[in-house]
Amino acid sequence: MRYLEETGKQETEEELFEPEEIEEPETEEVSDQELEKTVEEERVSFINRLPKIKAYRNKKMFRRLILLLMLFLVPLLATIYYISPLSRLSAITVKGNQKVSAELIIEGSELQVHEEIWKQYFDREVAIDKIQTASPRIKNANITISQFNQLQIDVQEFEEIAVLVRGQEYLPILENGSILEEPQSDAGQDKLIFEGFSDEEKILQTLNAYQTLEKEIQEGISQVKYAPDSNNDQLLNLYMNDGNQVIVNISNMASQMRYYPQVAREMDDKGIIDMEVGIFAYPYPDSEATEEESNETDLNF
Repeated sequence: MRYLEETGKQETEEELFEPEEIEEPETEEVSDQELEKTVEEERVSFINRLPKIKAYRNKKMFRRLILLLMLFLVPLLATIYYISPLSRLSAITVKGNQKVSAELIIEGSELQVHEEIWKQYFDREVAIDKIQTASPRIKNANITISQFNQLQIDVQEFEEIAVLVRGQEYLPILENGSILEEPQSDAGQDKLIFEGFSDEEKILQTLNAYQTLEKEIQEGISQVKYAPDSNNDQLLNLYMNDGNQVIVNISNMASQMRYYPQVAREMDDKGIIDMEVGIFAYPYPDSEATEEESNETDLNF
């Protein structure tokens, strides 16, 4: 009985110390068919990608080739262009000129045909200054490239708005007050005549005041005479087309002359309208219709 107990006890102890069996994870077995399928798919995928890889490599090589060609061709073409006639100025044209001849403008610019065009084009501001110095009539000028290797000079001239009497000759006066030493035998049609002026500054002041007048009044003035005295260096005598004479200052011509049409209508005879201080109107001293002082009119405006 004891033996059975001991035997049972021993078996129990053996069971306790008997190592447990570790179950190994089951590994999926890949069949040969599946493996071949996977390899085939990878091979097909690589074959599909191969044209794209070739296209990318070709594109990259093409870019490199273009870059190399540019590095060699650009200097070569620039050299060929520089030594060819295309880089030389072949002709010069002038547009916009009215009074100044094209030959005088080209000569004044000092641009040279058959010389390098780009150097002359980049120095065009110098050429423009020379044109305006040589031709005082030129108000604005611009130089552009036309027809690949030709230059075009576009000019705008100052308007000639008056003439200055000097002896038996007439000198043109431009809108900027400049007096041109280009004597003419006659004043020309519809030209305002200036007389007695020697200072271009006074001429410019008078022109600026004249240009502020209404068109009707401008057209009514035929001659402007500078007539300063010891007390006033701004006096002008305006000779009107209707036979009247106006005495006015340069500084107040614009403000005073606006009353001229009304004053002229109220006058019985042609005469003098003094606007130096206030506005007074009286007939000419040799008028047969009136006495010297009896008919003098004081007009208040």
